[in-house]
Amino acid sequence: MTDRPTRSHSPRHSLRRVARGSPGTVPTLAAALLTGACGGDAGLKPTPGPPPPAPVSERLARIPIPGGTFAAGTEPGRFERQSQLEPRLTRTALGPFEIDAAPYPGGTEPALLGLGRIQASERCSERGGRLCSELEWERACKGPNQDPFPSGVELDPSCQSSAGCASGFGVWGMVGVREWTASDASFRGELSAVVRGAGDEAALALHRCAHRGLASGEPAPDIAFRCCYGPPNAARVALPRLGPAFASAELSLAELSGLLAAYPATRDIARDISYFDGATARETALARGGRDRQGLTFSSAPLLWNPSAGVELLVVTARSGATTSFVVAFDVVGDGSRRLASSFIMLDEPGPVVLAHAPSQRGRLEFSTCWSCPGETGRVVYRDPDHTLITQP
Repeated sequence: MTDRPTRSHSPRHSLRRVARGSPGTVPTLAAALLTGACGGDAGLKPTPGPPPPAPVSERLARIPIPGGTFAAGTEPGRFERQSQLEPRLTRTALGPFEIDAAPYPGGTEPALLGLGRIQASERCSERGGRLCSELEWERACKGPNQDPFPSGVELDPSCQSSAGCASGFGVWGMVGVREWTASDASFRGELSAVVRGAGDEAALALHRCAHRGLASGEPAPDIAFRCCYGPPNAARVALPRLGPAFASAELSLAELSGLLAAYPATRDIARDISYFDGATARETALARGGRDRQGLTFSSAPLLWNPSAGVELLVVTARSGATTSFVVAFDVVGDGSRRLASSFIMLDEPGPVVLAHAPSQRGRLEFSTCWSCPGETGRVVYRDPDHTLITQP
């Protein structure tokens, strides 16, 4: 690996080195859950706007939201997210309900700020309503196309105010200010109230519909609210949990070829693929270098990796043709589909390449053609927020 050219790719961080490697681009999600273009910055470029303001009658209305399933959460690797708090895309069923078209009190009035959650709930009761659950709020925000932003696959600048833009369902101002919900979350041992939305000074990515925030429930000068109507939906966001750090995975060569072919960064290696023979690959890599395993497990088979709660990656090493080896990592999306997170391609390297890991080193794993040989070992590293990088030190 030392003297051979490499290419690596990683979606949001463009690390490029001459003859060393450059990280992988990210395409779209599978069928029912995909709502936009691919790439680490997809959806973050504001579109020209703003649209004309809605008539007062529309902002005073209650908007009916049909029952059905929708993709709650965020597509892994597409936006920076706090993976332990904000889950991957998850199919969630909700019954029908109604929601205020604009933050309380509606119409041309600015959003009422400064109330605690109990006081906001009381105002909704006076209207014959209730505070929305966070999933009801997210469903109304994402619209019928389940877009990441109320304005669609990209964030319209007009969305960044409480008057804001309308979602696909016609609900206004959903990500321009933080809003109380009726939901709670137990996070790091503390029970907190869930707020949705973001202030106008927040980073663009935080204005997506799935972004979750926490608050004490006490009056806050920057939190608004709106009301929902009808029987409350019982569905809740389940906080991600840690699973086994590493586990074996099944991935046919045909499936791997299809995944690689879907991405420009790996399209050239999608042909003539073969896995390295497990026992032979392991013994070859160890025989070439030091045989001290350092408490690590060595394998050339596909590996499921859980570096952090709410994050699952499929790491694969294989060969394309006779002389090109590679290591790729795919985010496992909530529906079970996969999305390229990072890649490292070794030209003129027949391998074998093995993966080395230990449960005590949850946040990283190694890959090598010659264990303990200088320059012949690399790393797959997971870093918050939600970024995977494959490098050769």
